[in-house]
Amino acid sequence: MKATDCTYRFVLLFFACLLTFGMYFSFDLPGVLQHRLEGITNCTDNSTRYNETCVRCEGCLGMSSRQFNILYAIYAWTNAVVVIGAGVLVDRLGNRVGLLLFSFLCLLGTSLFAIGTMLKDTSAMFPLMLTGRLIFGSGGGALTVVQSTVTAYWFKNKELAFSFACKTAMSRVASVLNFFFTESFASHFGLILAVWNGAILCGVAFISAIIVSIMDINGVKQLGDHQALQTESKKFLVCTPEIWLQS
Repeated sequence: MKATDCTYRFVLLFFACLLTFGMYFSFDLPGVLQHRLEGITNCTDNSTRYNETCVRCEGCLGMSSRQFNILYAIYAWTNAVVVIGAGVLVDRLGNRVGLLLFSFLCLLGTSLFAIGTMLKDTSAMFPLMLTGRLIFGSGGGALTVVQSTVTAYWFKNKELAFSFACKTAMSRVASVLNFFFTESFASHFGLILAVWNGAILCGVAFISAIIVSIMDINGVKQLGDHQALQTESKKFLVCTPEIWLQS
């Protein structure tokens, strides 16, 4: 398949859209499963409450509301801090490094979070889940940045808005599927398997990152832009402090 063909670009777009599918699905997993994360088996212990009442459920983790909120806070703060540095890293090292690195961080983070749910009633449960969300936050926002960079390179002029609309729509579909099906899935198969769904989808995203990287390398070589991209990266590396201050 030639890089100049329309089909090449849209196949690449399909896999680029999958890059953040697992991330958006996993982001709100705790919200959908909140009562399962906060609920407890024995309601004689009133230390864990949800809507001011004790929630009794089998297989629930018994987290406090404070712990639950920290899971979201750690993701948001990490995302905000890392994303700017991630943009600089992608400009210096290239899209392919960014794709593989940040998609792997999403996979690692969601996997650690899922493993944490398997350690119910242990001291390692919450720290491991928190570490997973921190790593997930490190990769999530940054992966969106590199996804946009790749998309902008391959789709220009009239196709650019359409390509961005496609990747945005795919991300929203992931969120909707999470809200519609995760609770029902957890009711039938349990909390642990429901959480692992997010890790599996992030695994699909990592595979998609490999495919996009291969297609990007092959396409750039066919178009003869490889040397030009390397030159641009070198120019970025030699930017003086005065240029940064002016920007």
